[in-house]
Amino acid sequence: MRYSLMSAGDCMPVVRLRDVAGAECWTDCFGGKALAMIFLAPQRQSLIERLCTRISKGLPTDRQLVLLMPGPPCPVPAPLSRITLFDTDYAVSKAFGAFPRMDGAACHFRSQVMLFDSMSRLVEKIGLKVPEDIDTALTRWAAQPLHVLFGSQPIQPPILTLPNVFSASLCARLIASHDEETRALSGVMRCVNGRTVGVSDMQFKRRRDHLITDPGLVAQIQKRIRASVLPELQKAFGIRATRMERYLVGSYSAVDTGQFAPHRDNTTPGTAHRRFAISINLNDDFDGGAVSFPEFGQQEFKAPTGGAVVFGCGLLHAVSPVTRGTRYAFLPFVYDEAAAQLRQANQARFG
Repeated sequence: MRYSLMSAGDCMPVVRLRDVAGAECWTDCFGGKALAMIFLAPQRQSLIERLCTRISKGLPTDRQLVLLMPGPPCPVPAPLSRITLFDTDYAVSKAFGAFPRMDGAACHFRSQVMLFDSMSRLVEKIGLKVPEDIDTALTRWAAQPLHVLFGSQPIQPPILTLPNVFSASLCARLIASHDEETRALSGVMRCVNGRTVGVSDMQFKRRRDHLITDPGLVAQIQKRIRASVLPELQKAFGIRATRMERYLVGSYSAVDTGQFAPHRDNTTPGTAHRRFAISINLNDDFDGGAVSFPEFGQQEFKAPTGGAVVFGCGLLHAVSPVTRGTRYAFLPFVYDEAAAQLRQANQARFG
């Protein structure tokens, strides 16, 4: 038998899972919290009972607990239904070292707990042989620091913060374009049966969007991005961005409790080409609406009017609820020629 061996500090593999209803998700949806991933075979009844007992006593709300069971979705005890995901093809169990790569015999499944930090890097592995091992693992999980430190200092997210990207007049013009009519709340992109589709999820995202189509305004935007953002991207990250996707002005309003839960921007076939997101605030007379990067701590970034926060689309990020006024932002993605080829190849899997 040959198991994958993960060591402390290794990044979490990105593999597909299924929830109790059979809907798919990916391990890159985790991050931003101390995470305990419990790999448990269904036949380990004594361990399952111990886990149910532990959960019924209450768990920390500022951490994440996931139970991974091999095989297709099946009934689980009620206390476990909200935390259970299924590894239908054993790909996750193999990638994480709970199942051998060269042997399909279920008797070789390793019941274990893997603790990950907020950056989805392995902290330690704890084998589950007797019910008491569940208590040991969850006690260590509850004692983990909420966020990763570099020595005694918080880790800074790898982002760019750039003032003076748009002029005040351009910002005002973009806001006016957005407000010419009432905009509907927009959806999010999800992967459903291998295709990228837009879905509405008001618990996840509340934002109203407007796409800029005026050629003169588009040209003015392009000129500013080329002059003030793309050179900084090349200096900092070595990417020569040549394409920009969507000329979108979004608004997060206190009336809507506008917000966006933690997410990544490139996790579906139709969005995999996206390299960097650019978030340019068009105003600053609002409260809330700050951008944060949960994998790197609780620091929030609120750009001044015309200023940008630029970050890799693979970074987990969120927008906090707007509590006063409305935040207007210009929100494009940029990418290079190699990514353009990927986008073209994935067009058949969009919509």
